Amino acid sequence: MKMVFPNTKSTDSDSTEPNQSGFCRATKKDRWFSSRLDQMAILLLSLAACLASPPLAFTASTETFAARNPAQDFNTLRDAGNDNAGNDSPSGIWSNGTTMWVVESDYDSRQDDKLYAYNLATKGRDPAKDFDTLRDAGNRWPTGIWSDETTMWIADWEDDKLYAYKMSDKSRDPAKDFDTLKAAGNTNPTGLWSDGMTMWVADTADKLYAYKMSDKSRDASKDIATSHADGNRYPQGIWSDGITMWVANYAGSGNNANNKLYAYKMSDKSRDAAKDFNTLSAAGNNQPRGIWSDGTTMWVADLQSQAEKIYAYRLSDAATLSSLSLSGLSLSPAFDGGTARYRASIVQSGAQTTVTATAASSTASVSILPADADTATARHQVALANGIETAITITVTPTSGRNRAYTVVVTNQSAARNPSQDLDTLAAAGNVNPSGIWSDGTTMWVADSQDDKIYAYDLATKGRDP
Repeated sequence: MKMVFPNTKSTDSDSTEPNQSGFCRATKKDRWFSSRLDQMAILLLSLAACLASPPLAFTASTETFAARNPAQDFNTLRDAGNDNAGNDSPSGIWSNGTTMWVVESDYDSRQDDKLYAYNLATKGRDPAKDFDTLRDAGNRWPTGIWSDETTMWIADWEDDKLYAYKMSDKSRDPAKDFDTLKAAGNTNPTGLWSDGMTMWVADTADKLYAYKMSDKSRDASKDIATSHADGNRYPQGIWSDGITMWVANYAGSGNNANNKLYAYKMSDKSRDAAKDFNTLSAAGNNQPRGIWSDGTTMWVADLQSQAEKIYAYRLSDAATLSSLSLSGLSLSPAFDGGTARYRASIVQSGAQTTVTATAASSTASVSILPADADTATARHQVALANGIETAITITVTPTSGRNRAYTVVVTNQSAARNPSQDLDTLAAAGNVNPSGIWSDGTTMWVADSQDDKIYAYDLATKGRDP
């Protein structure tokens, strides 16, 4: 049996010794007793909060930010066996918009370390999509999850790494593992979220660590520091819309006011308290773990035994696009106002695309980055550099409430420029009207249409070879 205290890892030993937080590791009997007391305390506090709340505390319009949305709750976890009976714990969550995967971290018996799958629309089980391969992989303490719909990454608290699995058949894909956490000091990994280029990994030591998706190396410039002073002492699940990063915090029993979702600006990593979710404790959502949103609803998993559910909260619908197109490009997936990330590709040197975006609300404004590459032409043009990815961000700003960002990553597969191999010596040689060229690998011959001559150049040095 294991019991986890904030900012520490436990062992299976029955010894009692101080850990780095100043707590003591309890014996198995102590842990069993204290866990039951903790659950009783949370139940009493939840009941007190409900009694103190006005009768209509949870009724709100669909535009009220952070208000409860019980119709979207997942109340099916217990029936699936994905519950807290025996201290099993629904933890990290992620969805592709159709299926919701829920981490089950069985901290006691450790017999049920898996991802349960549910239909997002009906909330019913979809066992054919379960991930049952974690235990055999050694991924025995799963916490947070995130996927790009090709690979599922699962954080492991005990191994300090992110395990990678193929979405297609749930098999391991170790070449895509993140083995760089321990060296970075990211030794208590919990929630995960990525924008496709950077992976953020929450750590209960008050920080979100950033890593490059391309090579798994650290990118400390993008770290987000949480703060004890703000009450965000034990970061759990994380999710972002590209503008705001929300961080679930579990403050422990007796600190329900800090069991909430803290908001941070992605632009400069500063706090954005106006976007906090302060409604969790009133709802009885007192042990928040994984979080995920489709841009309209925010789901928050709760591991306490009396909950066994995923709570739903509202986000404003005003910051939504009704249409989005990029000239000459096909978006993948097809555009949907609730989908925030897309990809597209082109093979054309010096290409540019016209971005056309319309907000669903007539009072909302739309901004596009990078800046307009051709202000003389109608609408917004974006240059697509050869051989690299260009991230286009479309931000919808309503008159009130939260903004929403849509991102399209465009890959121009045309060969990239290599100026170091240019032949800049033609003009000095008098070869001012070049036409056809050919080389044998050593010499480059360049025809000149004006003086009826073929000039020779050394291909390596680019100098004349008359």
